[in-house]
Amino acid sequence: MKQGRRGIVRRHGRERGIAALEFAVVLPVLLALVLGIVYYGMILALEQMLTLAAAEGARAALRYPAGAPDGSLAATQDLRVAAAANTALATLPATIQSKLASRGDIASASDCAAPADTVCVNVTLRLPATNILPRVPFVPMPDTLMGTAVAQLAPDI
Repeated sequence: MKQGRRGIVRRHGRERGIAALEFAVVLPVLLALVLGIVYYGMILALEQMLTLAAAEGARAALRYPAGAPDGSLAATQDLRVAAAANTALATLPATIQSKLASRGDIASASDCAAPADTVCVNVTLRLPATNILPRVPFVPMPDTLMGTAVAQLAPDI
């Protein structure tokens, strides 16, 4: 019996530091997993914010009152495109507005595929991701975050 007990005591004595070793092996994996979830969560939240701001801008083009001061359809269309760009920018926080890739081509008008004589207002917001989030080694990240929305305007603008 004594030999059996010594064997058990010896076995426990040899396994005393194994918990610390297992913790040292598992901790980097858990840290990488948690940091990856937080990092990609921030990327998805930023893209969602850009998409929602672009959608607000596209809706602003629809809400803009018909009829320009000079009465031409082209002038009204230009005013609606400008309203879309201004509303999309106003929806974003000031810190994000200052870091947008380009402000000149946020909103544009183009012909829609169908029905005939309709105009689509495209609102696109591009944000360089390197200006917002720090680079993390071995974590792939897009260079540009983008949000896009399209609104179809009636032919009788």
